Amino acid sequence: MVDLTKRADTAQGAIISLLKREADKGIDLGEITARVVVAIDYSASMQGRYANGEVQDLVERVLALSLAGLDDDGDIQVHFFHNEPFAPEEVDTSSYAGFVDRWRAGKTMGGTNYGGVMKAILAEAGHGKKGLGKRLFGRGGSQPEGPAAVPTLVLFVTDGEPWDKDATKKLLVDASAKPVFWQFLGLGYAPEFLEDLDTMGGRVVDNVGLTSMRDSRGTADEAWFHAVLEEYVTSWVPAARRAGLIV
Repeated sequence: MVDLTKRADTAQGAIISLLKREADKGIDLGEITARVVVAIDYSASMQGRYANGEVQDLVERVLALSLAGLDDDGDIQVHFFHNEPFAPEEVDTSSYAGFVDRWRAGKTMGGTNYGGVMKAILAEAGHGKKGLGKRLFGRGGSQPEGPAAVPTLVLFVTDGEPWDKDATKKLLVDASAKPVFWQFLGLGYAPEFLEDLDTMGGRVVDNVGLTSMRDSRGTADEAWFHAVLEEYVTSWVPAARRAGLIV
């Protein structure tokens, strides 16, 4: 079984390193927090990455990120998706071992649409973690007014372009006024169709980070945590504070 404590220490070291780098430039970012969410592609092309344990390893790394002090609950939300989103799951230190294989038993893989799972995550943003799923898919109350005390950091894991590219772009533009940062992690795939978001205009802040890895499991923990945290910590958090999206 993976040593989550060691991984959490590495994640914490990555956060401290990024904060120190900014402090050396005279930028004090203060406390960095997040509600940690991971969205994971369950399309047929991902079969090999589920079978070889790469997806389980991803869940464990994201949990370690939460345990590093970024998220005070010490658990994570996991949203699997293919053509449609699945109901979200919560994972913590008591349930992470073997979680992915348990979840996918008896489930059929499908195609790739990003929009549904993005809407589900946005429905929860700003509400905290209590009552998981009660506001999903358009049900429940509106988001609280004013800046969010705890923003949402979404690690969006996929190995290919979605069928709903235009809808995805519109959702990301509209979501730029919300306390949510989307860090896309392409597995053997670079989500190039999102690169033109920077030139489209209409966003309150740049709310999307793009990175890719041929083999996430083969990437050292330190490099992995830096890759998924850097833009959130050093770019989005200060921009979101200036825009009044977060405190």
